[in-house]
This record gives sequence, C-alpha cells and structure tokens, in this order.
Amino acid sequence: MTSLRTLDLGFNQLTSSIPLNLWRLKDLLLVDLSSNYLNGPLALDIGNMNVLRALDLSKNQITGRIPVAIGGLKSIENLSLAVNRLDGSIPTSIGELLSLEVLDLSYNNLYGEIPKSLEELSYLKYINLSFNKLRGEIPSRGQFVHFLATSFISNNGLCGEARMQVPPCKGKNAIGMRILKYVSIAVGLMVLGVCLVFFSIRRHKRNAKLSHDTNSIPLATWRRISHQELIRVTEGFSANKLLGEGSFGFVYKGTLLEGTIVAIKVFNLQVEGPFKSFHRECEVLHNIRHRNLVKIITACCNMDLKALVLEYMPNGNLDMWLYSENHRLNMLQRLNIMIDVATAVEYLHLGYTTPIVHCDLKPTNVLLDEDMVGHVADFGISKLLGDGVSLTQTMTLATIGYMAPGECLLSTMGLALRCCADSPEQRIGIENVLATLNKIKLKFLKDISRR
Repeated sequence: MTSLRTLDLGFNQLTSSIPLNLWRLKDLLLVDLSSNYLNGPLALDIGNMNVLRALDLSKNQITGRIPVAIGGLKSIENLSLAVNRLDGSIPTSIGELLSLEVLDLSYNNLYGEIPKSLEELSYLKYINLSFNKLRGEIPSRGQFVHFLATSFISNNGLCGEARMQVPPCKGKNAIGMRILKYVSIAVGLMVLGVCLVFFSIRRHKRNAKLSHDTNSIPLATWRRISHQELIRVTEGFSANKLLGEGSFGFVYKGTLLEGTIVAIKVFNLQVEGPFKSFHRECEVLHNIRHRNLVKIITACCNMDLKALVLEYMPNGNLDMWLYSENHRLNMLQRLNIMIDVATAVEYLHLGYTTPIVHCDLKPTNVLLDEDMVGHVADFGISKLLGDGVSLTQTMTLATIGYMAPGECLLSTMGLALRCCADSPEQRIGIENVLATLNKIKLKFLKDISRR
C-alpha cells in the first residue's frame, strides 16, 4: 500500500492511536480520520508527508502537543485538528505551510500566543482558533485583516483590534503609553489645524464651478488622473477600447503612463441616477480592502466627466464563462469562484465596521483575474446598513461525507436553495455558506484523488 493516494476512514468507530506506519506513506494526498475515537499523541513522522494536500483528524481524542514537525507538510491546503484534546502552544512552523488555505484548531486546550508567522500564509482563507486558552495579541497583518471575531471566540486571554471583540492590548509601560497618547493627540491636532488651513486656501483657488458633491469624493489618498489622460488612454473613448456597457455607463480598457492596464468605468451623465451611483461606488470602494473585491486605483471627477479607474480583469466576467459556447469551467473552478464570492460577501456583511449589502450580485458583476480568482464588482446600488440594522443568520452547518461529482453538484444546488429561502430567518448565514463550500470542495478533492 505504499502507493496509496487517499485514505478516508472518517465517521467510523475506530479506537486506539494512529499507527506510526501511516505517516510513512509519503504518496498520500488526502487523509480523513475524522469523527472517530482515536487517541494518543501525533507522531513526529507526520512531517514526512510532504505531498499531502488535506489532513482531517477532527472530532477524535488526540492528546499532547502539535509537533513542530508539522511544518514539513509543505503541500498541505486543508488542515483540521479541531475538537480534540491537544494542548501546548501553536507551533510557529505552521507559518511555513505556504499552500495552506484552511486551518481549524478549534475546541482544544491550546495555550500561549498566536504565532506571528501565520501572517505569512498568503493563501489562507479560513482560520478557526476558537474555544482554546490562547492569550496575547491577535495578529493583524496578512490574511488576518480579513478574518472575523468568530474565528477567535472563547479565548479569554486574547487582545487586539476592536473589530475582534476583544480588549485592546496593554503596553508594557502604562504611564509611558498614556503620555504617548496625549502627545500624539496634541501633535495630531496641530497637524490637523495646519492641514485645514492649507486645504482651505487651496480649495479657494480651485475651480469654483465644482459642486459640493464633487468636492466630497474621497480622492485624497488616490493617484491623481486628469480628464485629458483618460481621453488619451482610451483613444478618445474609442469603440475599439470598449469592454462593456452597463445601466449607468461604459467600461473601457486603457494603459496608464507607467504601463498599468486598467478598466475605466465612465458614467453616463445624460441618464438619471449616475451621480448617486458614482458617489456610492466611491464611498464603498474607498473604505474597503479585500482580495476578492475589485480594487479602485483612482477616480476622475469634474463637471464634464465622472469615471472610476479599476484594476483590469483579463478573464472577463463570470457570465461569459457560464453562458458562452467558447468558454468552459470545470467543477473545481466553479467551486473556487463560489468560495471567492462567498468570502467577499462575508467580508462585506461581517468584516467591515458598517455592514454593506451589494444589492446587485450577479455573474456579470463577478470578474476573473489571470488566475481565475473571482472579484466582486459594481457597488453602484449597494446599501450601507447603519446602527440598529443587522443581518439575520440562523441556519447551521450540515456534515458532508464522501462526495462524487454528481453529489457535489447536488450539494451546491442544495446550498443555493437554502440561500434563497423566502424567509430571512430560514436562510443560511454567509459565514456558514463559506464553511459549507469549503467542505464541499474538500470532499470533491477526495473523489478526484481516488480516480
């Protein structure tokens, strides 16, 4: 059995410890021993499985520490050790698993700090460290900017940003920090005063014809671009540069002076609604940052032109790939795009201080980059939910076992129907949608590896 590629013994009643010989099967791609009664510690030989892509040991009775040797799983994408009896600290070597997308260590007895090395996991899409005994600061860089408070709940010793619903971290020298705070406030007020005077003078000298709405667009942090440059890069808004047409205007392809290829969304000022749409997109895109949302590079706003300059997506939109005879998506690509969109929507609903409802999510508003990664676009009619308005999410996750391709499609359709329930109380929450899609993908990969 030295050439075994998949080992799926999940949801049985297996007891005793995991045999040492298992970790010496170096050709394994997927191991699922979840939902059994396995006990004992994890062997150091676990690090020998350097082609393993998915390891699920959740819902067992495994004890001891997570071995440092786990950093040898160089190809691992999904790692779940949840609901066991593991203790000790999270090894920093997990930060060496550069292909890792899903990490679940919840419901254990892990203590110590969350390693800063996890900030280096650029492909990490889901993390769950809840219900442990962790302490210290929650990392705030890398993919951690996208994670939510639910990933870290029931760890009473954690501190960090307010959005994580934990206390702020205390400095080593409270008096020094207090002095620094007051000095920072004083300096900040002085700088603010100087800036107000400077911008007041500068604004007075600018074109008095610009409306209040035009001046309120948050362009200060964006690269400046002129009306003339947009005319140049689009060859006078030529039909040859036209990428598409929407309800509020046109989208052109252009190349900026530094060589950056961009998409330029020009709003049609002759129809009703573009002013509000333009300002709404500026407001939303200026304040949010996420790998699955289309990035705004700059904007041009004057009496004659309102345009957004966006990152260019060479593979077009999802609608083209779903309904064109010349394009095809396999099942794994479809799952990945669904996960990308769900990740973006989860961030919009739960990961930003003010929840954002897109209101127009459809295949034409999902754009694909050169790696076929999905990016949600077009926030022209989105709504920002203020205080007192919340998103109701009540449905719970289902457990997904072995899945053939046909079952994968059925599970995905079933999830879609749960998202479309008539009553909001019956709809599955977006964070559970994302977790379910990741489970469907994992089980689908099992089937692929068996072939």
